[in-house]
Amino acid sequence: MSKALLNLDENLASSIALRYAAFLAPLFDIKLHITHIEVPDRKKQAGTGWVRRTWENGLLDTGRQAVQRLLRTENVQCNFAGSPIVLVGNRDPEILRELKAGGYDLFIEGNTQTGDLSRFHDLLTSDLYSAAPCPIMLVNNLATVDSVALLCGGDVDCKKLVMTYLALTGAADIEVELVYFKLQENEQLVFLDETEGGADFKAAGQLLLDAGKRLRGSKVLSGTPEQTGDYLKNFAFVGSSLPGARSPQMEVLFSTPSTLLLCR
Repeated sequence: MSKALLNLDENLASSIALRYAAFLAPLFDIKLHITHIEVPDRKKQAGTGWVRRTWENGLLDTGRQAVQRLLRTENVQCNFAGSPIVLVGNRDPEILRELKAGGYDLFIEGNTQTGDLSRFHDLLTSDLYSAAPCPIMLVNNLATVDSVALLCGGDVDCKKLVMTYLALTGAADIEVELVYFKLQENEQLVFLDETEGGADFKAAGQLLLDAGKRLRGSKVLSGTPEQTGDYLKNFAFVGSSLPGARSPQMEVLFSTPSTLLLCR
């Protein structure tokens, strides 16, 4: 059983992430923990001693109430592991500290800022994403179809990506498609022979078969990031390595509306 940390705030992104996580948990046998970071107003921070403790306890209560309101509103059918972990502090450092201390296998959060490449780039190159000790599930929508894609190409280690996917998903019976992206300015997306993906790409497909997974196919795509992103839109999620700042893979992942599984 995998152990996942789901970050919740009282907003639309968290609402989407919560419902998606409830779908994912039984499918991949995930033990789901909830966290919420209550970020204090710097102008209202208290001093020391009992005054500060009282102030922090008030913030913790506010955070717990926010999480409970969201859970009541969404009313998802999911058994969570223990009470929500509510912390006070700066969001990303607190989440990172909890991920490292808790030994989690997956971090899940929602994303509704899907139309701004600059913000997407900043998110994927942030300290939280760069230093996270586990894969990250960035939930962009609620598509819950029965197939996923693993995106290779560029500097992605295909075999390592597949091994991470297998470790996370266990015995889940879900169809997988391997996709290898080659950057090329074409008028439309071109499908190349599987051998164009190289020996590691072929070996990655064999790893999936050896693990008893249903391999939908191994596709080598030649085209623009936008064309490839559009092709990937009909999967429950797209798994790939966390891309470098200037990697074409960054634009492919930005261009697809699918949920993303970002691996180390």
